[in-house]
Amino acid sequence: MATEPSPVPPTPSADAAKPRPAAQSKRRPHEVVFITYPKLLFTWPLILAGYLFWPLAYAPAPVPPPAEAPATSPAPAETGAAAQEPVRAPLSAPGVSPRLERLGWAYLWIALIVLIAMGLDFNRNHSAFLIVLAVAIWMAGLWLHDRHHFTLFGDIYRWFARLDVQYDRSLGLTLSILLTIPYLVMLVWGRLNDYWRITHNEFEHYSFGRVDDALGRGAKTIRTEFPDMFELLLGLAGTLIVFNATGTQELRRIQHVMFLPFVRRRLNQVLERVAVDVVQTMEEEETQV
Repeated sequence: MATEPSPVPPTPSADAAKPRPAAQSKRRPHEVVFITYPKLLFTWPLILAGYLFWPLAYAPAPVPPPAEAPATSPAPAETGAAAQEPVRAPLSAPGVSPRLERLGWAYLWIALIVLIAMGLDFNRNHSAFLIVLAVAIWMAGLWLHDRHHFTLFGDIYRWFARLDVQYDRSLGLTLSILLTIPYLVMLVWGRLNDYWRITHNEFEHYSFGRVDDALGRGAKTIRTEFPDMFELLLGLAGTLIVFNATGTQELRRIQHVMFLPFVRRRLNQVLERVAVDVVQTMEEEETQV
């Protein structure tokens, strides 16, 4: 009796072995979109500080004035050097709060960093030089104080400490509210006028819902720069530069791109996807031949 041959399991086709387009699109994006803003964007720490410091900077309880001691004649034992000793002033003036002083200095440092980020550009080399210079001045001050009793830097520090800076929460909150209005307008304006869409072959700049400028098809080289370390600190912001395929001609310079390291990583994924698609197309053509 003849036995029937066992059925041969079907071999998966080449189309089934290929990754699904949906799954492939999840791994590698087809486009990268981002929005660029003016330098007003970097005022967000100052705006946020005004709102956060409001509940922390409540007014301290009033301190009653010290009671005056009755005038008495000096005792015989107090005559001499003890009687001539000057009366020392209190450590802090009446009405000065150490908590408000700390908040005041924190607010001043935040304002200083924001102003430097908006007005100056310190690249990596400049920032490293300033850090080394600050450390050298501090070490020189310690050495001069120990060897030659030179107290200029200490006197400067004590002069600022005697100012008794006090944070005014009404001033901070008012400034934050006034800055919030143009900040929101800037966010909306940037969304309408500085919207960028980058694919593997086009760089499109949208303005009021239309393509205002676009770079055509063709290979391009993308580079990233961080011209200001304070912008990098406040928003991971930098400049995206587009060159031609050979890297000899600059085509576009897109400034103040927030979270630029993440944008660049997505751009690399788009370029890698294009390279994979090209290789797969070449393999299919060789197979058909």
